Amino acid sequence: METDIQIQNTSMKTTCTFLALLISVSIFSQTKLIAFKSHSGHSENFNTAVSEHLFDTNFSNLGIVPQKYVRDARLDSVIILNDEESVLVTSSAKKRVPAGVKRFWEPGRETVRNHGLFSKKNIDSVKTVLKRDYNFVNDMDSVIFVEYDQENKSYKEIKPTEKPKKEKPEKMPRGLLLGILMLSGASGFYGWKRNKRNNEK
Repeated sequence: METDIQIQNTSMKTTCTFLALLISVSIFSQTKLIAFKSHSGHSENFNTAVSEHLFDTNFSNLGIVPQKYVRDARLDSVIILNDEESVLVTSSAKKRVPAGVKRFWEPGRETVRNHGLFSKKNIDSVKTVLKRDYNFVNDMDSVIFVEYDQENKSYKEIKPTEKPKKEKPEKMPRGLLLGILMLSGASGFYGWKRNKRNNEK
């Protein structure tokens, strides 16, 4: 009997909680007309705005704080046309934009003129500056740099310069070093024991 009462109390609590939540949501909800007026719209223009799909009123969530989602640039390749002109080829990746970022990158091609960075032929230094100063979402080592040859009307990929490998000094094998240490330790111990015996006599 007590379990039946507890089950009824639990279902009653659930029903009351759901009802209270539904009432509170409906009290704080905003109609499109109220939202239109709160955004400096006049009620006489409301019917026109809704019927003619002006200002995305039908799809708008007026009254709710907008979430800033923007497409961040992913740098795919850089085409160097000449010393003064380069083309950045970007694609988009959805990411949340931090406050204070004003530049909105559109995916596609953007021509950069008279920019000292992209006129450099040293791709390693260009990648270093891109990593440090620019906010592309991808790794700069995956970016392809291409130079346009105007005589042949063709593109040639620019490879980063290979860094010379440092020659490592030859290391003594660890086993040999351990063997030498053990041998010198054993000879030292033997010398100490022999010296101790001679002193006792």
